[in-house]
Parts: sequence; structure tokens; C-alpha cells
Amino acid sequence: MAIRVCPQCKNQLSAGQVVAYSDRIECPRCGATLRVADTSRIVGAFLALAVGLLVWRAAQGSGGYLSWLLPEVYSFLAFSFVYLFYLMFAANLASRPPDPVAPVVADSHGHAPSGHH
Repeated sequence: MAIRVCPQCKNQLSAGQVVAYSDRIECPRCGATLRVADTSRIVGAFLALAVGLLVWRAAQGSGGYLSWLLPEVYSFLAFSFVYLFYLMFAANLASRPPDPVAPVVADSHGHAPSGHH
């Protein structure tokens, strides 16, 4: 499957659109509501975690005033950028299921609740 392509109309979406609205993307051509596929999210997260771990280990030996904080900051930034770039260049899109509708619950007399008291 092609990268960042609407599964319904085969229109390619921009990388910025995919990254900014990863859970609720609207296709500009057909109007379909899309999201980044779960497989792309999982692979991207594991890849970003691996890079974050490598950066954390590499920053452990740094000295200085903030040596206790810098490994965590560097690993967080590495995770964020790797995940961002992975989604920009390798995200597959899937149709987003419709939001569930909450059922209206009637009271004991069978009447639906109203805003009046």
C-alpha cells in the first residue's frame, strides 16, 4: 500500500496533515474521515522507543550541572522526533470508525430526561 494515501479515493495526503491530525484526518478530495493505521503507530512507537533508549544510554556519561536531567530530556526529544519523522514518511492510513453514540436512558416512568425541573 502506498504511503499517506486515502484508502477510498487513492488521494495522497500531505505529511503535515498526517502528523498534525493523526487520529481524525479528513480527505480533501472525498471527505472521508481517516486515521493513522494501528500498525504504523505500533511500529513507529517501538522504533522511537529503541532510539530513545540508545540516546538515553549515550547521554548517561555526560557531566555538568544538569547531568541528572539531560539523559531524560534527550531521550524524550529523540523519541518525539523519530516518531514524527516515521509518521511523515511511512504512515499508512485507514478509515476511522464512526464515534459511538450514547443511548438516551429513560427514567422509571418511560420518559426521556429533559432540561426542565
